[in-house]
Amino acid sequence: MNKPIRTAIIGYGRSARFLHATGLLGNPQAFQVVAVTSRSEPSLAQARADFDCPTFTDYHRMLRECEIDLVVIVTRNDQHCEMACHVLAAGCHTLITKPLGITREEVARIYGTAEQAGKKVFPFLPARWGTDYRRIREIIESGEIGRVFAIHRSVYGFATRDDWQTESKFGGGIILNWGAHLIEPPMLLANSKPKHLFGSCAQVLNPGDAEDTFYSLITMENGVRVHSQWSFSPQALPHWFVQGTGGCIIGNDTKLEITTGIPTRPADPTKFKDMEGEGAETRTETVGDDLYGDSVEIYRDVAADLLDDQPYSVTRDEAIRLSSIFDGIKKSQQQETLIPLS
Repeated sequence: MNKPIRTAIIGYGRSARFLHATGLLGNPQAFQVVAVTSRSEPSLAQARADFDCPTFTDYHRMLRECEIDLVVIVTRNDQHCEMACHVLAAGCHTLITKPLGITREEVARIYGTAEQAGKKVFPFLPARWGTDYRRIREIIESGEIGRVFAIHRSVYGFATRDDWQTESKFGGGIILNWGAHLIEPPMLLANSKPKHLFGSCAQVLNPGDAEDTFYSLITMENGVRVHSQWSFSPQALPHWFVQGTGGCIIGNDTKLEITTGIPTRPADPTKFKDMEGEGAETRTETVGDDLYGDSVEIYRDVAADLLDDQPYSVTRDEAIRLSSIFDGIKKSQQQETLIPLS
């Protein structure tokens, strides 16, 4: 493939403009936006202002009339699978905003269509590029906190919404919306395959019928336990809590607190106060602001795959596995049981 990569966008709302358009415009030597499709005339007017390109209300017509190498899909969750399969069958690579599909079966269908068409799928999982995740990974790999045995990842909010994200028929719900941010990065840090999970989810405050809180506990094959949660609260637990045999990492926004050392054993175990031990050392670090990734860097990696044959970091098996976990959380809630994953 020659530069620039002729790129089209389906759906030009807030996410498309501030995440995906920023990534494309930030790599002007690699990408040329040649078309945008939206059902909203104000969005189309904005796209024409941003890219000076043809716009469409029908993406099928766009595929017929434009020469396109890559299509970026930023639409409602329930539309991803059908659109992606049409795009791939038309001979275009596709990047799909999270979630890739609303079920494992949809994700597998997308990859099956891509294989038949000889095209590539790029799942947009920006937390993989997050500054906090990357620095935590470096600390773990250094061995500074010993062997990791548990990783907690959580986000809390105290606001409600009233849009398609509250409706199951549109693929709404907090699991598909936040699961990629809260489940996959700590699983990657665990450096193992998932063995089984327990999940709990509920519809609590938002209108609609889709779950707006969830909790999952995934046990990895190496024994590491991965806890992930999104819930309602004006005050939050740490966004990251990584426990190791030689210390802990506590993360809140851009601040990381690293405590290392093994407490000394008390000479007299009957004196509970002495059991706190001594010898631990704590330091703090500040990471960059891009906790959910820099879209310019992400699209640079897409270009490296298409132009320089440097494989994109998210593999087919990883994408299908993550979707299986989303399905498993809901299944665990329904059946009130552990769900095997391996």
